[in-house]
Amino acid sequence: MLGQSARRIGRSLTATVLASTALAGLAVLTAAAPGHAATAKGWWASGYTGRQVHATWAGPGVGFIAWTVGLSVSTVKTNAYRSCRSNWTTVNLDVAWNSASLRNGAQLVIIDSVKLSNGTWRDAGPALTISKAMQWPGHPAFGGQYRVQVYTPGNVHVVLAHIQSWISNGGVPYPDPTGSGDSVNLRQLRRC
Repeated sequence: MLGQSARRIGRSLTATVLASTALAGLAVLTAAAPGHAATAKGWWASGYTGRQVHATWAGPGVGFIAWTVGLSVSTVKTNAYRSCRSNWTTVNLDVAWNSASLRNGAQLVIIDSVKLSNGTWRDAGPALTISKAMQWPGHPAFGGQYRVQVYTPGNVHVVLAHIQSWISNGGVPYPDPTGSGDSVNLRQLRRC
């Protein structure tokens, strides 16, 4: 009798398998039960622009100025009942910058957005106005990290992330003449 109980406990322990899988920077914990292979269902995407250096003439009193920005994005579209057919996608943004060359009242302005698979664009996160000169990564712990919900009906999903930045001097915008916007196509993982 004791031997049968021990075997049952042993089987139930081996039947419950926990697997941790890293998907696009998100840790997903799944439990597999006997007879089925449990997998997380949803639509994940991620990408990183890398460090992007920009420079411009920012008017009198500031002169030539350079700055660096970077954007890391991860998204997940899922819910317990509808999987990939959820109407909302969670977008996690981590914005980094180097504003060490700011001087004489100049400010670095950063705006983030995402492009959806249906071609529409959505703003993502708040607009940042940086007036303090700081080295990379520019933000204090969690100061440049945001989580937003983006409306993505049906099979629509996030395909691209974009960071736009420029210098503001006395309220006048001075973008990089070679382009102040940086984009990254997001790697996709779909399990529906």
